[in-house]
Amino acid sequence: MRRIVLATLSLAIFFSPRASAQRTYSPAEVTSAGDAYTSFNVVFDGLFVLDVEIGDDGGVRRIEPLRNPGGMFETAKNLVSGWKFRPASKGGKPRASRLTVAFVYRPPNYIAFGAVPVKDFSPVIPSERSNDCCKGYAPVGVLSFAYPDYPVNSVAWGSVILQATVDSTGGVESVDVLHGMPNFDRFAREALKNWRFRAARASGRPVTAKIVIAFIFQPPPSSH
Repeated sequence: MRRIVLATLSLAIFFSPRASAQRTYSPAEVTSAGDAYTSFNVVFDGLFVLDVEIGDDGGVRRIEPLRNPGGMFETAKNLVSGWKFRPASKGGKPRASRLTVAFVYRPPNYIAFGAVPVKDFSPVIPSERSNDCCKGYAPVGVLSFAYPDYPVNSVAWGSVILQATVDSTGGVESVDVLHGMPNFDRFAREALKNWRFRAARASGRPVTAKIVIAFIFQPPPSSH
């Protein structure tokens, strides 16, 4: 009797609308990304966040800034346009979707003081759209962020690009390295542990989705 009850409960969960929707939906993701380093003079605030619309063919349809504290948008847009994407899918069929992409320019590695946290940071929450692509869907939001540390005595520069899977609770489920940098990957991973996210939304419900974060490491000013 106990086995029958457990089996019945398992089937009920398996075939519930919410479980079924999450099981058959696969979020959009980046499959290939090159070095994202560009020389940019960032002193105190280097977080740029983009809302990337990806068509059902995996092509980039539109890129809009969600947070742009400086003149970085066009450069970031050009970099993202060169990446390769896998479109979202539902029920095995590709569909247009949106993906949050963040660029983090760590302030230069000054000896006297490190990266200064941004004051009065406002969470970056993508809105749900109602009249165009991806109706009722909002990608992952950024509630808080942290700059990575910089290796002691290093004068190297470059980027580490991570792709995190954010579950329906806003927690990080897994992290993949899209572009690595010797001796710097671990600093990006450690910084990511201090980020907080809002889960993506589909028809008002939280769902698992991806977010891509490019950590840009700048050397001490004298090393440029």
